[in-house]
Amino acid sequence: MGLNPDAESTAARSSRIQSAILQVRGKAQTSGGAVAIETDVNGMITDLQISQAAMSVDPGRLAQAITQCHGTAVERAKDEAIKVIEELQDSPQLSPRQAAHGAQTALSPDAWEEPTPLRITHSM
Repeated sequence: MGLNPDAESTAARSSRIQSAILQVRGKAQTSGGAVAIETDVNGMITDLQISQAAMSVDPGRLAQAITQCHGTAVERAKDEAIKVIEELQDSPQLSPRQAAHGAQTALSPDAWEEPTPLRITHSM
């Protein structure tokens, strides 16, 4: 005894939405790009880049920059996940591949915006 067609359609749409959300990433970087971070929608860091110059600054300042970028990246990932959910709820015809591609395209590295500037200086 299988599910009725409406239930199967709803389950398939739910699966597509979940798959697309797993592909969503949020990105942020400091002004100058000394710290760049990428997270998934749950806040898990998926990429972290720290320039050599940033490694030689005060550890507290570096930690503040990483924390600030992380918070911004998580916020962006959650905002993007909401957009993906809204789009997929209205468009049950999208395949998981199309949905994931749309989520990745919306968050290309060219679209990174810098959070409130946090200057990391380095002197020798």
